[in-house]
Amino acid sequence: MVRLLCLLLAVAWPAWVSGHTLDETINVGRSVDGRTIEARVWSLAEGVDECVLILASIHGSEPAGTPLVGRFEAWLAEQDAATLPATIVIVPIANPDGYARRERFNSNGVDLNRNFPAGNRTEKAKHGEAALSEPESAALMRVLTRFAPSRVLSLHQPIECIDYDGPGEALAEAMARAIDDRLPVKKLGGRPGSLGSYVGQELGRPIITLELPKGAEAGSDADGGAELWRLYGEAVIAFVRGVN
Repeated sequence: MVRLLCLLLAVAWPAWVSGHTLDETINVGRSVDGRTIEARVWSLAEGVDECVLILASIHGSEPAGTPLVGRFEAWLAEQDAATLPATIVIVPIANPDGYARRERFNSNGVDLNRNFPAGNRTEKAKHGEAALSEPESAALMRVLTRFAPSRVLSLHQPIECIDYDGPGEALAEAMARAIDDRLPVKKLGGRPGSLGSYVGQELGRPIITLELPKGAEAGSDADGGAELWRLYGEAVIAFVRGVN
């Protein structure tokens, strides 16, 4: 009953969120400290029903994904409308309070990547009082519910591999090949209450965790994420293109 109530609360859009159109930034929630959580929606081809989701910095101490998706959006802006097979939803900073402080948890001291209603969730203080107890994880649940992505990419650090949950092995391997196996495919196993466990096990959809190296964000402010894009950009593109 508690899980059902949490899900119902999570998918109810806040009253201040108005209608939106594709190809713009929408506000999907606010952090504990009141920072806006944004989703950027790109629709590149008419008549495309498939949607994919990319998110970064759910752990604020793992910030390299944010400049990487910034570079990806710059790449998207240059693409022909018919070259990619999906609407793309990007949440560039999933944990804005932790990101601002470069801390793993949100301002309530909760690991947002243990706060989802997966069957393996464990009840610990740092996992939140209940599934989706935190405004940031509830915002991500609204994105999942609203857009129903067929696959999800979450950018992390620092394990240096491409992990997957659900039916994502072939996609993970395609992403590794795209960057000449610079990051190997490694099945880490579903963490309790993680987004990977929820999407992969509960929803049965592919979810890829792209684990970038420690310190991969170094210099990204100066070069706009150019080095991150050079090393790992093709893996993100391969994720969007999927496995034929």
